[in-house]
Amino acid sequence: MEKKIIELSCKTLLVDVSEYPLNFLIFPHRLTANGYIGCLHNCAYCYAKWYCKQDEVRVKVNAPEILKKELDKRIAKGKPKEPVCFGSISDPYQAIERKYQITRKMLEVCDELSYPVFIVTKSDLVARDKDVLSSLTKRNLAAVNFTITAVKAKLLRKVEPQSPSNKRRFEAMKTLTQAGVPCNLYLSPIFPYISDELLPSFLRKASQNGAKCCSAIFLKIRPVIWKTFREFLQTNNSCLVKECDIVILKDHAPDMVATYQHLYFKHGSKDLSGYLLPELSYRRNMMEEIAKQCRRNKMCFTSEEFLDLWTTKYSDCVDIDSWDAPTEFDIVKFMKSQDPANASLDEAIDHIKKNFAIEKNWEKLIKKYWDKVKLFF
Repeated sequence: MEKKIIELSCKTLLVDVSEYPLNFLIFPHRLTANGYIGCLHNCAYCYAKWYCKQDEVRVKVNAPEILKKELDKRIAKGKPKEPVCFGSISDPYQAIERKYQITRKMLEVCDELSYPVFIVTKSDLVARDKDVLSSLTKRNLAAVNFTITAVKAKLLRKVEPQSPSNKRRFEAMKTLTQAGVPCNLYLSPIFPYISDELLPSFLRKASQNGAKCCSAIFLKIRPVIWKTFREFLQTNNSCLVKECDIVILKDHAPDMVATYQHLYFKHGSKDLSGYLLPELSYRRNMMEEIAKQCRRNKMCFTSEEFLDLWTTKYSDCVDIDSWDAPTEFDIVKFMKSQDPANASLDEAIDHIKKNFAIEKNWEKLIKKYWDKVKLFF
C-alpha cells in the first residue's frame, strides 16, 4: 500500500506518557518526541494502529525547532534532564528520513543542549548519524535500541514488507558500537512458536555486534491489531507452519489462527495497558530461557514483567547520564527488604521520596495504581 506523505507544522512535540500504567510502573524514562506520525514499514502487527492512520505518514517539518524551544523551557525551569525517546510510536529512521532529516536535526538539538536522548529503531539508517551520536556519547547522553524481529529473513519480508533486514540492523549496530555508541537489543515482537527456536541465534548475534542489554517483548494483541495480524496468519499459514519446529506444534493443529486464538484469547492475560499476551506459563518459560541465554552472552536482561529475572533496573535498557523515574523494580526491591505480606503504601512512598527526585504527580499516580503494584510482590 502506497502511503500519502503529509507535511505539517506542530505546536508542541514533547509528550510525557507517565499517566499510562505500564509506562508509569515499568519504564524509568517516559518523555517522548516523534518527528513522524505513521510509518512506512507496514508491519502486520503494528501496535500504534490506534494512533496512526494507516494510509499516510505525517511529517512534522518544524519538529527540531519546537524540540529546541521546549527543551530550552525545561532547562530554564530547572527540570531534571530526563532522556527523550525518539521512536515511541513511529520509526524515526523510516525511509523518508533520508529526505527530511527530521531525526538528525532533532539529535543535533540534543547535542547542542547536552540533553540525553535514546532511539528505538529497526532501521540501519541510524548509522548515518553516528557523528552526532558519538558526540552525545562522549558525555554519556545517548543510546540506541535496535528492534530485531525474531523471524527468518523470508518471513520478515511478509510481516514487515518495507523494513530493513535484520542483517542490516545488526550491521548498523556494529557500526555504532565500534564508534562508541551504546546499543541494546529490543527482541520484539517474539512470535509464539514461530520465534522460539531462533532466539538463541539472535541473542548471540546481538552480543557479537556489541549489544549490552536485551529487552524481550512478546507479540501484543488488541482487536485492531488482531484484525490485520489474523489476516497475515491466514494468508501465510503454510509458510508459518514450516517456520515452526514440528516438536513445538505437536499438540496443536497446523492452523496458526487457531493456535494463536488458543494461546492468547482462551488462555492469555492482559498486560498493564490492556494488550493481550500469550498464556502465562509459556511466557515465563520463554523469558527464563532468554534470560539464561543473555547470561551466556554476557548481556543484561529485562522485560515488562518477571522482575526476578531482570539483571538491570532499566526496563528500556537505557543507562545514561540522566534523570530516572522510580519504577516497580525499585518499589518491589524495597518491599522485599521489608515484609511483603504487610506491604505498606505509605512506607513505599516515604522510601521513594527519600531516595529519588520525583515528579509532582508521582504520589497521586502511585496511589492510583497501588493495586497493580502489589501484583508484582
